[in-house]
Amino acid sequence: MTHQFAILGLGYFGVTVAQELRRQHNDVLGVDHSEDRVNALSDLLTHAVVADVTNEKALAELSLGEYDAVVVDVDDNIEASMICTLLAREQGAQEIWVKAHSDTHYRLLKHIGADHVVYPEYDTGLRVAESLHYRAMVDFIQLGDRQFIVELQTTEKLNDNCPTVADLELDKANLALVAIKRGKEVLHAPSGEAELHDKDHLVLMGDLDDLRELGKKL
Repeated sequence: MTHQFAILGLGYFGVTVAQELRRQHNDVLGVDHSEDRVNALSDLLTHAVVADVTNEKALAELSLGEYDAVVVDVDDNIEASMICTLLAREQGAQEIWVKAHSDTHYRLLKHIGADHVVYPEYDTGLRVAESLHYRAMVDFIQLGDRQFIVELQTTEKLNDNCPTVADLELDKANLALVAIKRGKEVLHAPSGEAELHDKDHLVLMGDLDDLRELGKKL
């Protein structure tokens, strides 16, 4: 099913989102004040428009309420980002995603009506720190209230102590094994008898502290 998205501001973040949405065969409108930037991306986007995204009249002509979601990436201009977000909300955008540039910017965007605020530097920093401290951790998603989904990579150490899923004793730790990723193969909700191999990726869900304790054993 094809969806429609509007990308207001074609910075690196906005272009990356646009490219992935187009790769998945969605219709993407790209808007930026820079004619050179719009022309350079016109072949990538479904529609490309040169416009000031802080201009109320210019945004009104885009009919933002007709898009499934609007993404705002206005360079490093916090004021422009906030104005664009506020105008998009006032003009009926169904869902607004905005890139934040600081903690204060993050809070202000939530206050004026952004549905989702993306803070790449902060999010990436968390992932790097977790991966450095817990070497088994590959990636994680925060669900709220300290609940996470994490991807952990097993090692040879695991083969000696926990050759099967049951040996992980996940029930005692209140953890759930969602899947095992083994190369290109994905084993969904594996049984307790399922064997574990070196360099398997375990996708688990549970409390962050419990997940960290398990990561130490891998």
